[in-house]
Amino acid sequence: MYLRGLMLPGLKGKSVQPMAAALGVPEQNLGHFVGVAAWDWQEVTARLAARAIKILTPTAWILDDHPFLRAGKHIACAKKQYAGNGAPKLCQIEVSWHAVSPKGSTPLDWRLFMPEAWADDPERRAAARIPTDREHRTRPTLALDMLEDLAALGLRPPLALADSLYGQNVAFRQGLEDRGVPWLLAILGQATLIPATGTPVSAWARQDEQLNAYAVARDIRYRAHRFRYREPEHGHAARYGWFATTRVHVAGTTTRRAAGKGRDGGYLREYTVLVQWRRKHPAGPEDQEAFRIWLTDLPAATPLPVLVRHATSRWEIETDYKDMNQNLGLGQYEGRTWAGFHHHVTLVSAAHLFLLEQRLNPKALATA
Repeated sequence: MYLRGLMLPGLKGKSVQPMAAALGVPEQNLGHFVGVAAWDWQEVTARLAARAIKILTPTAWILDDHPFLRAGKHIACAKKQYAGNGAPKLCQIEVSWHAVSPKGSTPLDWRLFMPEAWADDPERRAAARIPTDREHRTRPTLALDMLEDLAALGLRPPLALADSLYGQNVAFRQGLEDRGVPWLLAILGQATLIPATGTPVSAWARQDEQLNAYAVARDIRYRAHRFRYREPEHGHAARYGWFATTRVHVAGTTTRRAAGKGRDGGYLREYTVLVQWRRKHPAGPEDQEAFRIWLTDLPAATPLPVLVRHATSRWEIETDYKDMNQNLGLGQYEGRTWAGFHHHVTLVSAAHLFLLEQRLNPKALATA
């Protein structure tokens, strides 16, 4: 019944009260099912993830975090915190992995980020029914935890994609490498790099050519190639960009320290930097620097069109969020409990996957 409520067309709100009224079921029963009942959302998530992988055969998994703006400080893990651009807002933040392929994309797993202020407050934890074994974990650590859980089911990403919050995190990159997961991650223009020349670079060798990513990008802009990376759809024009790559070593202090302690034999590994500009030639002072920069451990021979396709596939999950928020009530759950949040987003994932299956095979007589 809850899934039916989420998928009802024309319903102004997808919180418990309007769904119960539209379905003709007691509001208390529906609310108890999602907010209090002890069914195992992780078991359901595992089954959904396995089914999604089977249906989509993904080319990559995309990592993201998404804010849910809230009006009350007693909602589980709600706190004033940065949620994208702008000033901090009172919100919950979830971390999620999404499978993406030419067929579409869908969520694989969700975790609610618990700020330290919540983790260290027994009263609020008890009120929100947060399990005693749950502790504060950084968002990159939550992402790696989810990979561990999915790997236990035999599910591993062919490629991990994420924004600069994760790409700048050395421990996260190393965690992916330790798990044998190839990655392509956004980085900031201030990241410290050394252009690769084919000669090994010791972790603590002095390098006069040490540059930030913006400087490396400026040096290769002249050989950028133009690609259309998003097709026109839903009234939006096609998107184009100029892209180029080069080989580099990452030379930040944390990376050097790890290599100096024996990682990679005491030498800095080579990676590929992928850079995007809006135009090949700057149109003004504001257009001097690169638009976006990524770092990847994919093989040096990986074709540029393949790198561009992967790096720009993030818009797929933005479409998912829009669909889940507007049509499936993703952000409209009003309960205060830890389990309630995870139950709700798990059921939204089930509804999203159900509808994706219908679009891919509209003549199917039976689905999940």
